Amino acid sequence: MASPLDPTEVEALMQAIQEGQLPPDAAASEAKGPVVPYDLTSQDRIIRGQMPTLDSINDRIASLFGRTLSGRTRLELRVTAAPASLMKFADINSFLNGKNAVGVMSLGAGHGLALVIVEGPLTQSLLAASLGDRKAKSEPSDARSELTHVEKVVLRHVLNMLCDAMATSWEGVLSFKPQALRFESDPRMAAIATPSDVAILCAFEVTGPIDGRLMLAIPYAAVEAAKKLLSSPPRLGGQRDARFGQALARELELVEVELRVEMGRYHLRLSDLLGLKVGDVVTLNTSEGSPLPVMVQERPKMTALPKVVGGGMAVEVLKAIVQAAAPSRPARAGAHTFTQAAA
Repeated sequence: MASPLDPTEVEALMQAIQEGQLPPDAAASEAKGPVVPYDLTSQDRIIRGQMPTLDSINDRIASLFGRTLSGRTRLELRVTAAPASLMKFADINSFLNGKNAVGVMSLGAGHGLALVIVEGPLTQSLLAASLGDRKAKSEPSDARSELTHVEKVVLRHVLNMLCDAMATSWEGVLSFKPQALRFESDPRMAAIATPSDVAILCAFEVTGPIDGRLMLAIPYAAVEAAKKLLSSPPRLGGQRDARFGQALARELELVEVELRVEMGRYHLRLSDLLGLKVGDVVTLNTSEGSPLPVMVQERPKMTALPKVVGGGMAVEVLKAIVQAAAPSRPARAGAHTFTQAAA
């Protein structure tokens, strides 16, 4: 932090302290208000605010996950993402009750674990829809139901769809490789961090024939390396659209360009040009078997040999020119260039 005093004021203050005119603890004795201790190791040092890039990533996760979930259940489902928030795991533990399904996923090597919390009614509806029930609906229930082995396997397949959406959406920011590990019935077995650690809580709302909320808790330590990028506005060019690139390539293929083969050159004076008569022969600076430059939009791109095919003039391309030659200079004043072209 820059000092509010200029160098001369700081020097005068230090001199007054050295001469005894101002005791060193005078400023502290005259300070108003209590002294507040500050712990530099506390998790409160994390800047709490909006994270536009993280919200953009969550929107893409919701779009991809909703598409694959609709295809898996054959229901018209829509998934939307809510703004991410920072919470301590002590506060997240309140969601780890018997009504909700708690899944544990790996974020990839070196990134740790994350939690997925699915509300109880949404859990039962996803199970029914995944097993072929097209009339599944979310009904609130206070009863605690234990998941069977088959139900855990089905939910793990649903969780893998979320993992695939996360891997695609986080690409370019962090190398997450999420993978569904297990579902825990006992919340104590789902503790992946201490209660004082901070997590990023991302909520996704499922709407349609079935509705409910799904929450994703990622430890803040897993994304701390990219906190500046997550807190900055999303970059428009950070993600590539393959369809746009293919469409642009198709449009470029339809662009017409001029192709010209230069047979040779001959320089002469203006007086010689005026003296030319019918029947005069002009000798070019190339031989019959020498390769000729192929000009594309006035730039040399290939070499070719002249031929006659089917009674018409043609050229046979020999090779491409790796380094384009410098553009030809205009002819000298008082001189002209003759060029015969064949396409």
